[in-house]
Amino acid sequence: MARMLGDEKGTSPSHASPSPWFIAFIICNFNTDVGPEVEVLYPPSVPFSTPDLNAICFNSFPEQSAETAEDLSFCFAISNNSPEISLSSPHAPHGSSSTLYASCVFRQEFDDTMKRSFNQRSLVLLSHHNFPSFFQTLLRQMTKSSPICDPAILEAAYSQIITWPAPSLGRHELPFFGSIITLDIAPHHAFPLQGLPGPTPLISDKPLSIYAYEPVGCWDSLMPFFPSITDLYILYEKLLLCESVIVIAKSPQQCSEAISSLVDLIRPVPYAGEIRPYVTMQSDLRGIGIDGGTPTPFILGTTNPFLLKRVISATEGKDRARPHILYLQEYERPVPAKRHHSLHRRSSRNALLDLPGGGIEAQPPSKRFLRSDSNTVSQIDMLLKLDAPTRELGPLVRRHFAELTAQFLAPINRYLAASVTTRNGVTSGETSYGSFLTSEFLRNLSKHGTTVKFRGQGPIQKHHAKHGLYENFCNCPNFYSWLDMKLSLENEAKAGLLGAPGRVENGT
Repeated sequence: MARMLGDEKGTSPSHASPSPWFIAFIICNFNTDVGPEVEVLYPPSVPFSTPDLNAICFNSFPEQSAETAEDLSFCFAISNNSPEISLSSPHAPHGSSSTLYASCVFRQEFDDTMKRSFNQRSLVLLSHHNFPSFFQTLLRQMTKSSPICDPAILEAAYSQIITWPAPSLGRHELPFFGSIITLDIAPHHAFPLQGLPGPTPLISDKPLSIYAYEPVGCWDSLMPFFPSITDLYILYEKLLLCESVIVIAKSPQQCSEAISSLVDLIRPVPYAGEIRPYVTMQSDLRGIGIDGGTPTPFILGTTNPFLLKRVISATEGKDRARPHILYLQEYERPVPAKRHHSLHRRSSRNALLDLPGGGIEAQPPSKRFLRSDSNTVSQIDMLLKLDAPTRELGPLVRRHFAELTAQFLAPINRYLAASVTTRNGVTSGETSYGSFLTSEFLRNLSKHGTTVKFRGQGPIQKHHAKHGLYENFCNCPNFYSWLDMKLSLENEAKAGLLGAPGRVENGT
């Protein structure tokens, strides 16, 4: 039974104006007799449905045994199946009306009065805005010197958040627990290089701002768990073409950090499939066409090998390409530059995935179009071999793939610029593009070329690789998500809606 905070004092914040930033805080407790349960809901008047509360509970705990003395911070997303929770935001950023985004802090503490000698709790922040880095910052401030189950902290956080003005594009300076948090909200979640410092930051420099859509992951901590460095290019192509990817890792934090970082690789192309940073065996997967529903491309993270097998089995023999598996694990050997040709050598980092009930064969590198940049691979390799970790790997990876995506999109932008029309005149009015024909674009590409480097032993093979990648991209959902973003931002800019960012000082 959930404890509705506010009932003890005979008061309830049910009449308070709901915050446009978030929906609710939920404290989940792992009851050794009945499993995960809601311990505190705040504000208590939020009308979550029972299925949504159950989904939040199960997703807020690691499925595998969590032997950690440190907090785990991770994200997950569920469909909004609470009919009485109507989410709308008339001004950008609009948020989602159909998805609940959760940021979570899980803590395990020793308690000799418990059956298992420790208690497990999670503090979850639910919102219709997907600002993971920002929300994790709030949760860290709330829990750094307080127990997760402290109701007074929830009340204090809520009382401050409801004084903030509604989210809007640009910079906000928001008071929270005695400090000012600076938040920048970009006009679109797929803006590239969000939160990345300049090319030569001073050692003493600290980030001046949190960017709402910046990735929560860091390549410096993720790359040591990769099968090879060139797997970055395999994953980049998969995501660029809106194919499905499954990340299996040791913890929900590593899952959500990896997926956040992978989606960031292809920006400014928005991944048009379902993004589920962490799912459990109890998760509803009908949204991606598993156990019913319409098949949809997806990228999801899990720590459960049985769930991995369930998803793989559900996609076999149904005219769906098998999802690509990224298995993040600790290896005895350093990260190689390339995958070994023999996947079955036990000394290889790409042997059969050793999962309960029989291994799942790790996929060999599928047909690739892009050529890996040897200089970038060498730089990553050098940084990985340093005795002490650095902060150089993340910026290197992010900048390289942002430049690669810009080079890839350049021929499409050039072709579209030649076909642009306006409805209300030549220099003003709403921008629209004529019918895009892939065949005509490919002829234009053959004539004008691209700076992107493709695989192949000779000109003919490279030509086929170039046309293969561009043709697949122009026929995949990502192309339309990118074109829709491009049109929207161009028209908003013409209407003067993307001017100098407004500054919201001290929450006023």
